[in-house]
Amino acid sequence: MKELEQKYINNLNIAGHGVWDWNTLTNEVFFSDQWKIMLGYTPEEISNTIEEWSSRVHPDDFNQCLNELASLFSGQNNQYRNEHRMLCKDGTYKWILDQGGIIEINAKGAPLRVIGTHTDIDEIKNALKD
Repeated sequence: MKELEQKYINNLNIAGHGVWDWNTLTNEVFFSDQWKIMLGYTPEEISNTIEEWSSRVHPDDFNQCLNELASLFSGQNNQYRNEHRMLCKDGTYKWILDQGGIIEINAKGAPLRVIGTHTDIDEIKNALKD
């Protein structure tokens, strides 16, 4: 990882944001340590596949996530932004604000690399319920 990218990730981690970096061709995803810790995992417990994210999205929220990603990939939106629940290691769900954007495309304009952040908004969402 490039030094500048690592500094960026470190700054976001300090601010409490987990970082993800998705290669859409291979479906490999870099998840920062903070991204994993936010869900109760150690860095070694989560691998670099898109399934690590998709398998943890609450079933009731999954189609909404896919629709927002489709809007991004089609060019309808220039940013992905979604609030959804993610399964934590302890079996509970936590509300996450997931935001990102395309940073690399191929010659035909198809997304190659998408990066973003996860922010824990569980306390805010639960406070609004009460």
